[in-house]
Amino acid sequence: MALDVKQAQEVQKVILPEAHTIFPGLVVESEYRPARQVGGDFFQILPHPTDGSLLVVAGDVAGKGLQAGMLVALLVGAIRSTAETTSDPQALLNALNRRLIGRNEAYATCLALNISADGAVTLANAGHVPPYLNGEPLAIEGALPLGAIEGAEFSVTRFQLKPNDRLVLASDGLAEAMNADGKLFGFPRVQHLVQQGKTADEIANVIQAFGQEDDISIISLTRAAIAVA
Repeated sequence: MALDVKQAQEVQKVILPEAHTIFPGLVVESEYRPARQVGGDFFQILPHPTDGSLLVVAGDVAGKGLQAGMLVALLVGAIRSTAETTSDPQALLNALNRRLIGRNEAYATCLALNISADGAVTLANAGHVPPYLNGEPLAIEGALPLGAIEGAEFSVTRFQLKPNDRLVLASDGLAEAMNADGKLFGFPRVQHLVQQGKTADEIANVIQAFGQEDDISIISLTRAAIAVA
């Protein structure tokens, strides 16, 4: 069992993106800290090979431990294979939903967004925590998580990332942190950290110091004032 857990940890390290990456026109920063040896949060950051757009997918599977880790591996594989044929966020969520239907208790919340070279964003939501745009929660419609029902409809939101705009995606593990007195960290304090301009690493440090209960995953996307080659 110890060897299985160690191997699962190694697999998760391989499938997670680099913590800090610069794409044309975007600076992307991420942080992932599982609450147990194997985490249930996942994300992928996939640049399009020709049109300069960026596909970002982030989610959280139900459950913890090895079972959650196996589901993460399934979803990451499905994300990467689907992204070879489409970069449309809604189509991607539909494909992931089909992969989970019929699997016992296999559910996941998920956000998928495509950022074009000019900063136009299309975001599809499957029950995930809304991201923060310049420190404010983005107004998006709720939706069922992946795997809940066949043919589920996922909400779609479109907006524009202007130069110096910052979009932060976070899992619910941040707000669900709990201290020794049983008090939750809560969404208002998460928003305050984002508004302070703290890096993904700094935010994760604050959450862990407070009392981590669930997986922590944070993705920060900042549109450069001048396009970066």
